[in-house]
Amino acid sequence: MKNLKCSLPMKITAVILSYVMALVLVLSTVAVAFMGYLNFYFNSLDTLEKSILGEMAMGEAGTLACYDDLERENIKYYYEDTNLFFTIEDENGKNILTNYNGEKIITAEQRYDGDRIYTIYVADEMKHTDEYSVIRQFIILGYKLRYAMIFFVLLSLIALIVLLSYLYCSAGHVDAYSYIKLNALDKIPFDLYTLLLAVPVALGIAAVFDFYFESLEIVIVLFFGCTALYFLLLHYTITFAKRVKTGTLFKNTLIYKAASGSFKVIKKVLKFLGFHLRRIPFIWEVALSTAAILFFEGVFLAFNLYNAEGLISGFIFLNTILVVVVIYIAITLWRIKKGAEKIASGELDYKIDTKYMILDFKDFAETLNSINESMNTVVEEKVKSERFKTELITNVSHDIKTPLTSIINYVDLLGKEEIQNETAKGYVQVLDRHSKRLKKLVEDLVEASKASTGNLAVNFEKCDAAVLLTQAIGEFDEKLKKADITSLLKIHSENVIIKADGRHLWRVFDNLLSNICKYSLSGTRAYIDVYTNEDNAIITFRNISKYELNLTEQELTERFVRGDKSRNTEGSGLGLSIARNLIELQNGEIKIDTDGDLFKVTLRLELFKD
Repeated sequence: MKNLKCSLPMKITAVILSYVMALVLVLSTVAVAFMGYLNFYFNSLDTLEKSILGEMAMGEAGTLACYDDLERENIKYYYEDTNLFFTIEDENGKNILTNYNGEKIITAEQRYDGDRIYTIYVADEMKHTDEYSVIRQFIILGYKLRYAMIFFVLLSLIALIVLLSYLYCSAGHVDAYSYIKLNALDKIPFDLYTLLLAVPVALGIAAVFDFYFESLEIVIVLFFGCTALYFLLLHYTITFAKRVKTGTLFKNTLIYKAASGSFKVIKKVLKFLGFHLRRIPFIWEVALSTAAILFFEGVFLAFNLYNAEGLISGFIFLNTILVVVVIYIAITLWRIKKGAEKIASGELDYKIDTKYMILDFKDFAETLNSINESMNTVVEEKVKSERFKTELITNVSHDIKTPLTSIINYVDLLGKEEIQNETAKGYVQVLDRHSKRLKKLVEDLVEASKASTGNLAVNFEKCDAAVLLTQAIGEFDEKLKKADITSLLKIHSENVIIKADGRHLWRVFDNLLSNICKYSLSGTRAYIDVYTNEDNAIITFRNISKYELNLTEQELTERFVRGDKSRNTEGSGLGLSIARNLIELQNGEIKIDTDGDLFKVTLRLELFKD
């Protein structure tokens, strides 16, 4: 299915077939509507012939009535090569002129004009080729195909829906493992693109309804115009689908950009005002608010109380009490605020003084004090636990490294001795291999512990991920060849400059490439892709595992978990755990996916922005 989505010939074929199906749908729908209007589905063939040809004959009778007496002498010659007969009678029914001799007819239509009766007969056996014979053939053909036309409507509609669904699903897919790609037209603001497209669409619709189909040239021009209009609308819906998939439908519009810009300006203004208002001391905030309320109350009373001296005195007394209460509340809240700030700053032993506090203010302050005590207990336990883990790892690593170094050195000395016994030589080689493996395990364990606790220093710098990855693959070239693995590096974007620590990122690449060498099926390929989106660089590693993958992403990134359950390989099971911690320390993201034996690792790192 992925190959079908990315196949350009398939897309071109689908576009052409969709146009053909749309054309068939329009023509068959018009035919069904026209035949429905003429009652093809409710009348017999004879009735249809009489109805349609009768209307034409009625018009012909009107034309016959327009001839004067002198012209009527030549009428017989006019109707010689037609499938029509005529009769002209006076008001008493006396035959004045006719060419009808009782032949079998389909219908007869009469027209009265003054003292004359004009009758037109349509012959049943049409021996001449004229418009009546042509129309009759169309009636017969349409009657035969009336139900087939309904089938064509349904079939073309279903086919068009299937083809359009395929085009919308495959829109933007270029290769099987890349994200949706937008071209230059897809990056035009969508509302502007809609406005530009609305003009030719409106003109096309107006042309279809306003033009008279008087000549073949007009029909040809309208046909090609409607064809161009179809492809414009098809591209419009396809770019709509691509924008929906990439989440840029609304973001890439002039309205959104204008609204976003206005929102940013308003946000900056509010942030500016808030920044300065927050610098006003808390007590002064309350005092200014109270003064403002009193000012407006004074203005109100000045305009409404006139000479009500008693009311004014009462107003002053009550508001004096209000000011005292507000000041007390302000001071109490200020004391609680300062205490909370000290607790938040890390003074876990600080206690808020609850003296002179009453009601909920005192309860609130005591709650903060109890939270402070709980936080202090939790922090002490966490610090103790982290210190214990760090000391354990340090001490155990030191205790292991010291004898391990001696073992490695003595094994190296034994390897330099001329040992005649071949079995003893084999033992020395086994000791050498396993001692080095144990040393690598100890180093990995120390690094994994430091990375998981965040004790590693991270120096963010401008780093070219593509160059660093190319160098890492070059370093592993010999190991990949030895494991019979072919590496295929594909860089889809230029200048993949990221914000990362080059030393830690190199270790991530080293661990992932080392896993490929250890766990990939011999004779397969390892695919490594580098591409970018708006904010991130994305690097993927894909390989075929030689062991059954029945572990989840969480299990694969746990310490000491390996794809080789028999544990016959040289891995420590710490590589993915270290890689995950190092990527997260660099504000990145790592994702692991498995599909059968396909193993995929996706790294996402922030692009460097000036």
